[in-house]
Amino acid sequence: MDLTDAKATGQQIPTAVHPKNKGPSRKISNPVDRDSRVYNMQHRCRGKAYIFNHDLFDASLKLSPRVGSKTDVSNLERALSQLDFEVLCFHNCDITSVRRNIKQLAELDHTDNDCVMVIVLSHGTHGMIYALDSYYHSDELWLPFTSDKCPSLAGKPKLFFIQACQGNKKDAGLTVQSDSSQMDSVAPQEYSIPTMADFMIAYSTIPGYVSWRNTTNGSWFIEALCEILITYGRQEDFLSMMTMVLLKVATLGRDYSQIPCVVSQLIRRVYFPPKQ
Repeated sequence: MDLTDAKATGQQIPTAVHPKNKGPSRKISNPVDRDSRVYNMQHRCRGKAYIFNHDLFDASLKLSPRVGSKTDVSNLERALSQLDFEVLCFHNCDITSVRRNIKQLAELDHTDNDCVMVIVLSHGTHGMIYALDSYYHSDELWLPFTSDKCPSLAGKPKLFFIQACQGNKKDAGLTVQSDSSQMDSVAPQEYSIPTMADFMIAYSTIPGYVSWRNTTNGSWFIEALCEILITYGRQEDFLSMMTMVLLKVATLGRDYSQIPCVVSQLIRRVYFPPKQ
């Protein structure tokens, strides 16, 4: 059975407003040369991957249990462990715990890590994500990791995945038939990088639309993501794999369709070579 991760009542939630960052830029060490086309993924550790799984909610929120989400967690643990991530799972945290764990992750010393990854599996709507007892704006997940706030991750990939609805619209899709018979300069010592560089934020669906989840196999997006990472994780660069994920999810549905949304500020290619 396929369900969605929309808020049951379809209630509109106001978008949070965050103040603009101000202040002079700081000098920090960068783990890769300015003109390198790939990120340095040769640190001692791959890095931490935090999974926030929400499949139960406080009764006051009137949200249905997210049956099948535990399958997503199991698939993610397998896929990310094979790519050498240190995977930590947090189940049904309240909003205080979510914020505390994100803060603690951002405050760690990531000097010996290649990158960081955060994945949230929950209900959501209009830019908001639900914890056990309340909701928060999705940008609370990544703003603590900008290079000015988390200098040990400056110049390193910061990868975020949100499996949650972004509205209540359902995409009926369109049936199509294929017409095919087959389916050089020397870098300076110093340079500046934007504080929001090196981020990639992948949403399971586009703004305004629901995100589908199978009660047996897990969510369409996470199932596709894990399959692609397991199959191509050592061969392809990360954004090429995300394109494969989009294709797989976009062609999965029958009665309804879904297309994930990838927002990339990655300025180099990301590969996951094996660790020694």
